[in-house]
Amino acid sequence: MRSMRLPRLLPQLLLLALLLPPTLTFAAPGTTLVEGVLLSAGGAPAADGDYDVTFALYASKDANAAAWSEGPVKVSIKGGRFTAVLGATKTIDAAALGAMSGWLGITVGSDPELPRQALHAAPYALAAASVACDGCIGAAQVANGSIAAAKLGFNYAGSNTKGGPALDLACSGCVSVAELKFDADVDLGGNSLKAANATLSGDLAAKTVTATSFVGDGSKLTGIKTPAGSCSKPGEVVKGIKADGTLECVVAMDPAALPKDGVDEISNGLLFNQFQDVIAADSKDIPIPDNTGVEAVSNLTFPDIGVAQKLTVTVKVVNTDLSTIAMVLLPPDDKKVGITLCDPCGDKDAKTFEVTYPVPTSTKTGDLEAWVGKNPKGLWNLKVKDTSYCIKQAAGNDALCDLDSKSDGMILDWSIAIQTLSTKKIGVGGNLVLANETAPCDTFSVGAIRYSTHLAAIQVCDGKKWFPEVLGLDQATAGASCKAIKDRAPGIKSGTYWIDPDGAGGKDAYQAYCDQETGGGGWTLVAKVKGNDKTMNRINTAQWRNKTPITGQDCTTTKDENALCPAYDTVPFSDVMIRSLAKPERNLAWGHRDSYASMWKVVDAGARVYTTNRLFGAVQNLDYNGDPRWHRDCSSLAYGFLTADWNYNHTPGIAGHNIAHGHSGGVVGASMMDWDAWDSGPQQYGDSNFARSRCVTDFAVGGGYVDAKANSDDAYAINAHNWGYANSNTYNWNSHGVFVR
Repeated sequence: MRSMRLPRLLPQLLLLALLLPPTLTFAAPGTTLVEGVLLSAGGAPAADGDYDVTFALYASKDANAAAWSEGPVKVSIKGGRFTAVLGATKTIDAAALGAMSGWLGITVGSDPELPRQALHAAPYALAAASVACDGCIGAAQVANGSIAAAKLGFNYAGSNTKGGPALDLACSGCVSVAELKFDADVDLGGNSLKAANATLSGDLAAKTVTATSFVGDGSKLTGIKTPAGSCSKPGEVVKGIKADGTLECVVAMDPAALPKDGVDEISNGLLFNQFQDVIAADSKDIPIPDNTGVEAVSNLTFPDIGVAQKLTVTVKVVNTDLSTIAMVLLPPDDKKVGITLCDPCGDKDAKTFEVTYPVPTSTKTGDLEAWVGKNPKGLWNLKVKDTSYCIKQAAGNDALCDLDSKSDGMILDWSIAIQTLSTKKIGVGGNLVLANETAPCDTFSVGAIRYSTHLAAIQVCDGKKWFPEVLGLDQATAGASCKAIKDRAPGIKSGTYWIDPDGAGGKDAYQAYCDQETGGGGWTLVAKVKGNDKTMNRINTAQWRNKTPITGQDCTTTKDENALCPAYDTVPFSDVMIRSLAKPERNLAWGHRDSYASMWKVVDAGARVYTTNRLFGAVQNLDYNGDPRWHRDCSSLAYGFLTADWNYNHTPGIAGHNIAHGHSGGVVGASMMDWDAWDSGPQQYGDSNFARSRCVTDFAVGGGYVDAKANSDDAYAINAHNWGYANSNTYNWNSHGVFVR
């Protein structure tokens, strides 16, 4: 249900109507205004919108029939409030209205009619049009301003007195913004206008504008005063703007005004161009002529190293009598007068003269300090003149007085020490961190330096490449071998590198694994032998001689597998190393007296080659999988190719061939080569001294141990064999690689 509340303005309408004079000559309008509030059943204002409303006037509250009705008509509701004009579509009969007390009924849509509301005086003013009013006071009879406010019977809206003024319009929502229109300036009388935001379509004129932020590019701002003018003194620049809008000027850092020795100051002490240098005479021990009128002359060539900030001269001379000699220093720009250091240079019979000028000893004439601020480069001469004959027989004179050469003492040495403000070099007070290995070398980097981690050294750019050049990083810079790469780059690490053993014009370069750390590095991997595997072991050397390909071999890593690498028949060498593939520290290396074209050349020749020149490591240090009690060095062990023990040397053939019974050697390794001592001599390795025979007789890769009587026990070598116990004490090695350099 909805209810209607009659507006408060109806009494005012009635009052206005009653003021109309009864003798009006114009017809009264057939309409009247009604305002109200439409509420919902819950008491809240009805929802905003247009509603169909029917209005009716009744003679009494309970009248069955309406004296007048109109509608439905469209009525707009906002905030529950509405305003409607009665009689807009159906004229209200003023005569009929005057004959009844008057009740207003309102019906919204199809709802039942709301409770009727009694009408007050205002609607009845319509009846005035039907009343004859002779002598009524019309507007013509009322002079302007003749009715005082006190004579009015009601107060203006919001006023405390009759006739106004309106002092209080605290009426939230009672006046719509749409009803406000200013046709002149609004004067707030010094009061502020506060709003959360404002949108102005015209200009904003203000004496002062205060804002916490400004949004926009400011391109159309006008009237903004900016500082003008410039810094007046030479070399000044603008540092900032003072509070009064004037410029704050300071002297700029003019490079020409910096002190010549200010490098350390502006670099936080990390750089300096001041040095202490001592330049010695070109020759020493110059004899001094003994009172001949000729001067001893010693020269010093001072290099072009910069401007002197301090210069001192130190002289060391011996003579039988220092009181009879004089010394003159001739600078590069004065070869006539010079600077007299001393005259005389010492006490009578004093022998040794060693003095530094100008501090702590002052020169006799001339000024060495005049050279401060100058470059002392050029030829300096020290002249010493003796004016008295020496007496050889006098005490202490014998060694100084040489009658044959007519000399008395000599200029032992002299030097010039200089504190230099150098124009040729600069020093670094801390650590100089250079560009790393990724820094490019091109025409813009000529003279640049960088640190190479491969070289563990500094490289310099010549405009095309870095020198010294690191070899082996790509095919274009391939080295002759891993050793050639190591020699060029001492700090290089183990890994895969490009090598080209026969150089340009031969076979193409290829990649090889280089051990650059074990035993000084420079080792090229030439073969890999898998432990407990027959492929390259046991009693057959054909694999090694024929270079039989092994599918899937990889010689760029230490992967556990069998392989005969490209380096096997291409890399020259004199040193050999057997090394565990998994544990580089498990190794044995030796050097041969001769150099060989390749390992394959040696193996293919079939002749035993051995030496006792072990470089490092030991046989018992190799990576075997057996009882360590049987792995010991024998004093008679030798190292080489196609190794064999005593039994082999008493059997025709080469290592690796079948032997009727006993031991067999290997392709590369260590053997007990002293077989001549088996039958005779001090060694006595025979049965009569069995305990001494408990020694390793063979550590080798390729070939291996075989016992024709016990083939089921054949060991696969890589072999470590203890003589005298047959296969029961023959132990295999784990996977090893063979390296050369």
